Amino acid sequence: MIEASKKKWFNNLFSTFIKERQIRPFFHTIHVRADDVPTPGLFLSTHSSWWDGMILLMLNEYYLRHDVHALMDEDGLRRFPFFRHLGAFSIKKGKLSDVRASLDYANRLLLAGKSVWVFPQGREYPQEHRPLEIGSGATMLIHNPEVRLCAIYYTFASHAAPLVYVRFRNHTVVSKTRRDQKQELAKALERLYDDTRDDVIAQSDRYIELFPPKRSLADWTEHVLQLGRGRS
Repeated sequence: MIEASKKKWFNNLFSTFIKERQIRPFFHTIHVRADDVPTPGLFLSTHSSWWDGMILLMLNEYYLRHDVHALMDEDGLRRFPFFRHLGAFSIKKGKLSDVRASLDYANRLLLAGKSVWVFPQGREYPQEHRPLEIGSGATMLIHNPEVRLCAIYYTFASHAAPLVYVRFRNHTVVSKTRRDQKQELAKALERLYDDTRDDVIAQSDRYIELFPPKRSLADWTEHVLQLGRGRS
């Protein structure tokens, strides 16, 4: 497996680049809601888009501020090795010894008080795909019964650019067997996903903006037209 090799200077540089050149030009803003305080530990997140990893980076940089590490497919990490400097470490599916090595490494990070992010669905699925299913690997990381869940939901509204809604919720695992734990966590994550979608539909005001939205061309056009109407 490939271990993480975090470098603070690279994290600062890359986070600024992602925010200013990727997130802000393409998204109106990121809205965040926490049902419970997301303290360091094991995070299980929904996975519907390539953007999820970048959203995670923004969440940690501007909201959580944890010593965070993330599980990443080994082929992907070999293609983009610089993600090691952000806290990514690899997992190679198909060989049990490689999977165990990655999970042992993740467990050592958790025992050291760090945060480990996992996308337990294994790959991207459409947001409305049901039932939500997860792999069994996440259950092998449960030493503390309290797991942090995260739902990332993308949507369009009255702005030209899409919005991102992120909702956190703690979940205490009560099942005893890994099979039951897997089903329990899948249902809990699906419920959080649905609740986040309901928030979007209801236009909930219980979210905060991760950073101020950047005006798009459409926003500037509307602003200019409003100024023109005011002068007429």
